[in-house]
Amino acid sequence: MRLALHELLTIHPKLRGHPTDLCKFGGLALQRAGHTSPVPAEVVHDDVESSAEIEWRAEDPALLDVLDKNRVTEDGAEAVALSYVHSKAGWVVKRRMNRGESADWLLTKETRGLALEVSGTTEQDPLSRLKAKRRQVSHCTLADDYVVDRLAVVVGFGGPMILAGRP
Repeated sequence: MRLALHELLTIHPKLRGHPTDLCKFGGLALQRAGHTSPVPAEVVHDDVESSAEIEWRAEDPALLDVLDKNRVTEDGAEAVALSYVHSKAGWVVKRRMNRGESADWLLTKETRGLALEVSGTTEQDPLSRLKAKRRQVSHCTLADDYVVDRLAVVVGFGGPMILAGRP
């Protein structure tokens, strides 16, 4: 599976005009962990193991001296996760979810919806983080019952690895 972070705006048209350049932050988070593009990543989705290759355009590492480290990790994880769910199953961003909706993104595919909760880590155990995120996204409900599926994705930048699971 190929995850091309620099193609996010093409596969997710609703990200155009998003206030954060997720593509850039994804690359920076991977570069900060010592990786160069492309880098192989371990993938574990609902206990099924596979792999992916993550690609990005190299960014100026000097940016890491002026950007918030947590923001780079969080937004970088969102870039990888959004690329992953599209490559894996064709999900496309509909909107960013609001605080209190128990997920980060609402995605669509045909007449279905997916609530996606994302987290990134550079040092913590991604497996324990996935457990917490699965619990969180299990609480996601929308008044119009549009969400029919829920998924948590944790990106560990050290490996790198992508862990995904349903509640």
